[in-house]
Amino acid sequence: MERYPFFENGKLAGYVRAFSDFVEVVVEDRLYLYLWEKDRGFLHSGGGSFLRAVYEPPLDNSAGSAVDLEVRVREAAQAVGDKLRGRRVMVDFSGGKDSTLNLLAVAMLSELVGFRAIPVYVHVPYLEPPSNIDYAERVAGRLGLELEVVEADRRMMLFRLNRDGLPRRGTRWCTFLKMKALREAMKAVGADIEAKAERIAESGKRAEKLSKTFAKTAYLAGKTLNLVYDMPIEQVALELVSRRFVHPHYLEGLPRVSCSLCPYKGLYELAISREHKLEDWGLVEHSAKRLHQRYYHALSWEEYWSYALWRYDPTLALMRAREVQRIRSEEELSLERAKSMFSSLWREENLKALRECASTAPGAFGESAR
Repeated sequence: MERYPFFENGKLAGYVRAFSDFVEVVVEDRLYLYLWEKDRGFLHSGGGSFLRAVYEPPLDNSAGSAVDLEVRVREAAQAVGDKLRGRRVMVDFSGGKDSTLNLLAVAMLSELVGFRAIPVYVHVPYLEPPSNIDYAERVAGRLGLELEVVEADRRMMLFRLNRDGLPRRGTRWCTFLKMKALREAMKAVGADIEAKAERIAESGKRAEKLSKTFAKTAYLAGKTLNLVYDMPIEQVALELVSRRFVHPHYLEGLPRVSCSLCPYKGLYELAISREHKLEDWGLVEHSAKRLHQRYYHALSWEEYWSYALWRYDPTLALMRAREVQRIRSEEELSLERAKSMFSSLWREENLKALRECASTAPGAFGESAR
């Protein structure tokens, strides 16, 4: 994921990001890499086959362009308003930062242009906390919109969990079922256009994809509307914090909103997500055991379960288990310290510092910010 600025005593203190089982901290141009173990991170010596396999460098923050949300909406109205007027626009909505900002922008644009915005939330049974639905409904309600809640096929979810085990990197069958539910929802609500919230700064793959998609036509490409694709994280956070549209998971220290058992979460994130209630933890453990018995004979059950190694294919899982040999125990990053870093971006007491940080982003709006 991208680097987040973090704040201490009302000032920018550095940058932090999570990828795989690592938490990366940058302070005064010095990089610290911590490998997560149980409830803390240990300084990593660098190198190692596992790190090389999972590492993806963060994008340069110049990938985006900051612009006030009202300005963005007016620009979009002028550019694509005639193509949206009178249409039905389905907004993919998860409650996360990008989809929330996109929903805000689409709702504002619908008032300006005249089209119907329909937010749709896809719940993933067994893998996602039901409480996420409640938050999504509250956000939609604040905007005067009625949230359409659909569900990935529950019977197929149960079948795949029993047959294939928990989703892992490279074989996220859950994504297929989620997207299938979204496609069915688009037909059910009679949507002409789908509003998505992918951003360039999130990853190299997304940057390449979105740069090509919106190279010729800003905001609307075919039947896909995206009003936030080029916004940097500082601008996303500023808009949401100033409007008080922050998902509680961010305030808990999670860097993203997703399924509790997303295989792309690291151990730091999983340590927090375990506090979120799922429908059936017994089913989850049963599914993990079946996968362990089938493919992970080189690892004990205790090691496999404690490291959540179901997230990786057997070869990479073994690499992860051995990566502990590369930690240096003399320096640690506590769970509470990491949570404080990640959550600082979303706290109102840091709004002034966040505003200053956003004002230096590429193409920033300076004093016109909220």
